[in-house]
Amino acid sequence: MAKLSVHGPEIGRIHYTTYTCAHMADGHILRKSGSGGWKIYKKCKAGVDPRTAYENALKRYSEQAQTRPALVAYRTALHDIAGRSKAWKLHLAVQLMPDDPDGIWAEVHDDYTDAIPCDVSEVVELCRLYKAAEREREAAAQHTATA
Repeated sequence: MAKLSVHGPEIGRIHYTTYTCAHMADGHILRKSGSGGWKIYKKCKAGVDPRTAYENALKRYSEQAQTRPALVAYRTALHDIAGRSKAWKLHLAVQLMPDDPDGIWAEVHDDYTDAIPCDVSEVVELCRLYKAAEREREAAAQHTATA
C-alpha cells in the first residue's frame, strides 16, 4: 500500500471506469481500485517530465471521451449508481451478464456485506448503456483495423 504524501505534490487525477490514477510530482503514478488503498501503478520514463506525462494522459482520456460518448454515458451512470469504490463490482456484473439486469441487481443489491443500493430500472438502463458502449468499441476497432 502506498501513501500519496510520500510521493510529493499531486499533479492531478484521472478517473477511469473502475479505477483512479493519481499522477505525482516524483514521477510515480498511483492507482486506486475499489475500496483498497493506493498502489504504485507505474513510473514515468527517465527524462519525461511528470507534468507532461499527466497532460498527455489527460489528453488521451479527453480524446477518448470525445470519440466514445456511449462509454462516457455508461461510466457516468455506473459512478452515479455505485460510486467510485463499488463501481468495479457493478461493472464486472454487467460485463458478465449484460442481458440479465435482474441477475445483476440481485448480485449487487443482495450482498449483505457490500451491497449497492439501486433499483432494477437503474440496472436495466446501465445494461443498455453498456451494450451501446460495446457496440461503439467494436465499431472503433473495426474502423482501426480497416484503416
